[in-house]
Amino acid sequence: MAFTLYSLIQTAILCTNAIAVLHEERFLSKVGWGVDQGVGGFGDDPGIKAQILNLIRSVRTVMRVPLILVNSACIVLLLLFGSRREVLLLKVFSMAGRRALKAVLIDLSGTLHIEDTAVPGAQEALNRLRQASVAVKFVTNTTKESKRTLLERLQRLNFDLKEKEIFTSLSAARSLLEQKQHRPLLLVEDGALEDFTGIDTTEPNAVVIGLAPDHFNYQTLNKAFRMILDGAPLIAIHKARYYKRKDGLALGPGPFVTGLEYATDCKAVVVGKPERTFFTQALSDLGCSPGEAIMIGDDARDDVGGAQNAGMLGILVKTGKYREGDENKINPPPHLTCDSFPDAVEYILKNLL
Repeated sequence: MAFTLYSLIQTAILCTNAIAVLHEERFLSKVGWGVDQGVGGFGDDPGIKAQILNLIRSVRTVMRVPLILVNSACIVLLLLFGSRREVLLLKVFSMAGRRALKAVLIDLSGTLHIEDTAVPGAQEALNRLRQASVAVKFVTNTTKESKRTLLERLQRLNFDLKEKEIFTSLSAARSLLEQKQHRPLLLVEDGALEDFTGIDTTEPNAVVIGLAPDHFNYQTLNKAFRMILDGAPLIAIHKARYYKRKDGLALGPGPFVTGLEYATDCKAVVVGKPERTFFTQALSDLGCSPGEAIMIGDDARDDVGGAQNAGMLGILVKTGKYREGDENKINPPPHLTCDSFPDAVEYILKNLL
């Protein structure tokens, strides 16, 4: 009897959700938009399409809340008073309704390591994750060093990964430069220049800024300022406010990009996290959609917020640049906030696979 009642309520919930999705898709198709259609490219502000899409999804989410509460109450009652057969069927039903997870995107600096020190237990946790039936990719805004140098650093720390598994904001920036045929003034550390080999930098007509402490001086920034005033586009590899070093937090490129934006009255094109395009590019060769992926990172806005805005789940870890209360700075909040990468992996293995 209890399971019959639960089944009826589950059927009602599924039908209601299907109707909501159907009406959403019908409305969007009438105005020429697909539910999964992109609404902007590199650095685009959320336009009217993005705002309406978010409104539709928000309304549908709110409509589900009463159904979810009723469903949860029925599950509790069934577990307390149902027979062993009914509880077993409930477990099967719940497993069938789980989100299909196909890929895990993992931030590097602050999540797996801090400079030349690994997060405790991160290597073993990564090995456990690799044994599961899920694709793994490493996504990072690191611009201090080339992908090859970064890989060598991680391998010295006994992390099992290959260069092709790493997708960096430098890769995204190079892709944009090639697409637009820009000749950049590269404000990046010398160690990162390797990833721009072959890009024409003679008579630059675009300004590209990454993390470049050795180049963030008045003379260089003033040169960039004058170029932008003359019409050169400003391209930010990312706009992180700060990052974690062994000696504490340090300024990221974001404050310098913002300073140039203010001085020139222009807006930078951003290519790294938290841009939606960055995440979709990272997933492009994994054969899965954002709805089938999850992101683990230490930056609430760039890692978790960016991933969730792209349609993924996001797990925030309390290592690296994490500061108390960061999980409250984004909306919606993280799917999960946990102490470290090993805890995130444990949650995924137990609840999402």
